[in-house]
Amino acid sequence: MVEPHQKRVKLPPSKDCDNISASFPKTQLEVIHLELRKKCLCKLQLAEILHSLTLCNEFFSSQHVGRLSHLRQETLLYTSMLSLFFEVSLKQQSKGIVCARISEVVAAGADNEGAVVDILFGLLALEDKYISYSAGRTISALLLMLRGSACQFVLEKLSENIAQSSNLLEVGHSINVIKRIIEWKDVDEHPLEGHDSEGSQPANCLKITLSPADTEGANEVKYVATKKLESKWFILVSRLTHHITQYSMEKQHVIVSFLSLWESLISVKANLSITDTKEFYSGLERLLTLLTHQTHYTIWRKVLDLYNEVLCYGSTLALQDILAEEPCSLAHLIIRAVKDRRFLECVPWGSPAVTGHRRNDVSGSSATDPLSLPCSSSSYNSLNSGFSEELGCTMTSGNCDKTIMHKVVLLVFKAIAVTVKETRCDSSSENSSRSGGSGSEDVDMAIIERSLREVLKKLDIFVKGKLPYHPESPMSEWMVRLFADQDDWLVESMVCGLDIYTGLGLRLRHSELQSCVNPHETFGVFVETIYLDPDVLLDLLVSNETCFLLYLLRYLKLLRRDWTSFGHGRKPSYASILTLYGSFSVATYKSVSLFAPYPTS
Repeated sequence: MVEPHQKRVKLPPSKDCDNISASFPKTQLEVIHLELRKKCLCKLQLAEILHSLTLCNEFFSSQHVGRLSHLRQETLLYTSMLSLFFEVSLKQQSKGIVCARISEVVAAGADNEGAVVDILFGLLALEDKYISYSAGRTISALLLMLRGSACQFVLEKLSENIAQSSNLLEVGHSINVIKRIIEWKDVDEHPLEGHDSEGSQPANCLKITLSPADTEGANEVKYVATKKLESKWFILVSRLTHHITQYSMEKQHVIVSFLSLWESLISVKANLSITDTKEFYSGLERLLTLLTHQTHYTIWRKVLDLYNEVLCYGSTLALQDILAEEPCSLAHLIIRAVKDRRFLECVPWGSPAVTGHRRNDVSGSSATDPLSLPCSSSSYNSLNSGFSEELGCTMTSGNCDKTIMHKVVLLVFKAIAVTVKETRCDSSSENSSRSGGSGSEDVDMAIIERSLREVLKKLDIFVKGKLPYHPESPMSEWMVRLFADQDDWLVESMVCGLDIYTGLGLRLRHSELQSCVNPHETFGVFVETIYLDPDVLLDLLVSNETCFLLYLLRYLKLLRRDWTSFGHGRKPSYASILTLYGSFSVATYKSVSLFAPYPTS
């Protein structure tokens, strides 16, 4: 009988580690953590809580920074407890009802904010990615509660880390801290938490009601954060471009995090004023020059996300009578890049190489090409897994390529729509101030039409060269097929095509551009795609994730003025029109029923 292998004897911890662990109040922190999950600390005495926090501060302040990596369990327990405490307190403050004991701890701990901040920034700089990430989450929760000079100090420290620190992990997590501050909203509940979430608190929890002045203040933190970034924006953009040109997998976290922060600063969802975000439009043109054959796939994706957010047409630009200068300038750059600089030829397509760059034809690559160097299966699999985790798809399935295709095509559509809208607005203002404006408008429209014809032709060739569409298929048809699996992109592209058609007006009646952006053709294909399903129409009408209501209203107005051109190239039958009318009637009836009061009898 074979004897089982003897287990290796576990080495006892050193006496030094025993002494360190003995001075750490682990049990007390676990009790506090357990009570915080109930969103109440009334069971614990204030003196006990403050004594435990004081021991923690003394413990971490007395340790050398390099030793903290060997105390991962204690460090993660400390940071997770603080993060949970700050988040629970923040949510309760935003609702105006706070646990009395939590409020007392916040007031009593104000004197130790400096020590806590120093400890957290020391943990943020550690090479241990788990501790650094946990410290970053804790700093962001604490920062939303700070006011005055303490808030300014923390944000200044974070901006200095982003601009000067050589620790890439510290830079990436500092960026994520500010990003969370920018994206924070007063109403930020978990989907599983409802209005009855306060009922999960113990019945004996003593609650206090805050005044409206005490519940405000997070917007002040956002304002200070934008000002700190604005003062160093040129340096930050320069450092970002340097990281992109000297790309490596170690820098990917920093690049992606900064581009995501940039997108959040410009997004209308951040609830920032136009004056607060105006500075962050500078530097966008520098990114466009970096999108080449050699640019990493992930960078392409994030830059396209940023540009599409700047040209957020369906929810912002399409509703504005006068467009701002910054999105119009970006639209001009994109059109010139497509028209003159072969921008579409640089779009990544196909399998990634070992260096992380793209290549068009893997089988036809030469041995001397640095992008076609052989790599081991393990490194290639790890690279693919990294891409799949970042992009949320599988490289071999082609989903990533199609996602890039979606973003590029939508970006070009929005750039054209913004340019047409800007030209029409400028021509209208000139006509009101001087005579003879109609001739100037005709000249502008002729130039726009000539440029659009070339850009749309290049876009049509690009899409049909990558995807199996019929060579004679018009753009107004394959546009719907391309975006059929993304409702928001589909509706926004249809709004762009509709505004391009109405913006150029009668010039398209006898132009080859009519087949490209004919809204009647697009609407006909859209009707066929959804199979006249009233439930789909209802979802689109009442959803706040698309601008379908805007599109439908504008298309019906166009249909009333342009009835003779309805169905040009794809004329729906009268039965289809009646069925569509019935589907809209059913959808409208259901939408009214959703919001109608329930009958009492």
